[in-house]
Amino acid sequence: MKERDLRNGSLYEYRYRYKAKRSSALFFCALCLIVITALCFRMYWTSTFGGVYVDGQSMYPTLTTGDELLMKYGAEAERGDVIVVDVRSYGFSDTQFLIKRLIATEGDAVYCEGGQVYIRYAGTDDFVALYEPYAYCDYAYDFALYEVGEDEIFFLGDNRTNSRDSRYQEGLSHLTSSLYTVDDIYGVVPDWSVRFKGILKYLPGMRVSHS
Repeated sequence: MKERDLRNGSLYEYRYRYKAKRSSALFFCALCLIVITALCFRMYWTSTFGGVYVDGQSMYPTLTTGDELLMKYGAEAERGDVIVVDVRSYGFSDTQFLIKRLIATEGDAVYCEGGQVYIRYAGTDDFVALYEPYAYCDYAYDFALYEVGEDEIFFLGDNRTNSRDSRYQEGLSHLTSSLYTVDDIYGVVPDWSVRFKGILKYLPGMRVSHS
């Protein structure tokens, strides 16, 4: 009888309300924490990665028109990386961004003979054949020797038949007498993004040209 009266009394009601308020407060704190974490992650994600929509065939067979990728802003590019090059400052009428593969960097020298690219790495004396399982060409192409100067880069499209890149001596670059520079690299496409291309299918991206 006393136990039943206690449950029906003010003490029981107070304890019930206290527990209810405490549960509500904990839920609100947890919800705020989730929202803050999500916002922080979104800020990190949008400041670190950008969307890329491929328009063209210059990176075939690795990439083709309609492929959607993630690009990492400000990442240090290494030879063999797929890079996005910002050419807006050059004032070209037909393109603003290029997506290509970085072949050589400062101090390197590179040329091609019979479809085989040869590179002399900075600080070495001999040219070595570059292994390029990603490259495609339907004829045995050549290009002249390029010595990559300070802060310069040399890049090619994987589709050597149809690419505007660093080969200005062959008339295959937007530039007529020089190479692009490290500062022109807008971002690097991680290998995992190439392997799992299409992860941005439902998100807006930046269109990059094939030319």
